[in-house]
Amino acid sequence: MLDLAVLGGGRSAEHDVSLRSCTAVLRALDRRRWRPWPVYLAKDGSWHVATAALASGEPAPELGPHLGRAQRPGVALGELLDRGIRVVFPALHGRAGEDGSLQGMLELHDLPFVGSGTAASAVGMDKLRTRECLRAHGVPMADCVTGPLDGADVDREVERIVDALGLPCFVKTDLSGSSFGVERCTDRAGLAAFFGRERGRRYVAERPLRGEEISVPVLGNSGDELEALPPVGIYPQLDDWFTPTAKYASGGALELIPPRGLDAAGIAEVQALAKRCHLALGCDGVSRTDMIVTADGPRVLELNTLPGLTEASLLPKCAAAAGIAFPALLDRLLDAALARGRAPQRRAPRSA
Repeated sequence: MLDLAVLGGGRSAEHDVSLRSCTAVLRALDRRRWRPWPVYLAKDGSWHVATAALASGEPAPELGPHLGRAQRPGVALGELLDRGIRVVFPALHGRAGEDGSLQGMLELHDLPFVGSGTAASAVGMDKLRTRECLRAHGVPMADCVTGPLDGADVDREVERIVDALGLPCFVKTDLSGSSFGVERCTDRAGLAAFFGRERGRRYVAERPLRGEEISVPVLGNSGDELEALPPVGIYPQLDDWFTPTAKYASGGALELIPPRGLDAAGIAEVQALAKRCHLALGCDGVSRTDMIVTADGPRVLELNTLPGLTEASLLPKCAAAAGIAFPALLDRLLDAALARGRAPQRRAPRSA
């Protein structure tokens, strides 16, 4: 039985979504293989490590600062290593959890973790860098305009977007996820409001695509054999597009496996494209590529290196459609982390 730390919360706008993912992981882990230590990451950046690992049959606790005293991340990680942690499951989303910063700290400690390494995580979190990487590999994407966000000449950027793309269009901050920081703008006033409201270094504006929105998860480490899971079709019910409300509210979206408009050949095509994206970024463990299937073929929207694991999340649903139960999916992700060869090296003892 291996001890592992399961991290939930974090500093991003997706804090609450992460808590739900973390709770789902803690509930489903096979306690015959894994001994989980819950770790709550507060919005102020402090870490709270549980005082004991979860025993077999013990229910997952409510995550919060009551788990343990507030510690700086490095101090908390040192405590986890002293307790025998062998692998980390970051059930985190967004900045400071999915963007490579946490991954870099874990790599410095030779500690295996679920998901992609520092470089792939950083690129995958940055919508502009993802686009640049995927386009360099010939991946088809929507037409776009990019530019500065903080400190931008708003009138100039609005005119650039309208001249190049027309209206309506989608605008996104460079570092965001779960549809946070994404807006559909139908007029100049809406675009100007986006610049006044959102924060980030850069933005990307995209021409809307007509077609069927789908998502395709991929399992496996780059360099090994990859498995593309069945694609899921996404049909928002409460909004016109896949907003956070449509994504997480009850009845917010209809999600169908397989998608309505894809035959066997179409499914094979989008699965192959998802694998291309996984390899282009050098992802490990898992990725999920979001696309629009247009009349001219699939167009990639973005790639997620730590997909959600809540009861409403797409990855577990696609895995179930492939015959992979949720506990087995978690085993796959943890086994992939351990297989990357990042087992902890022998460390010098702490000085007295």
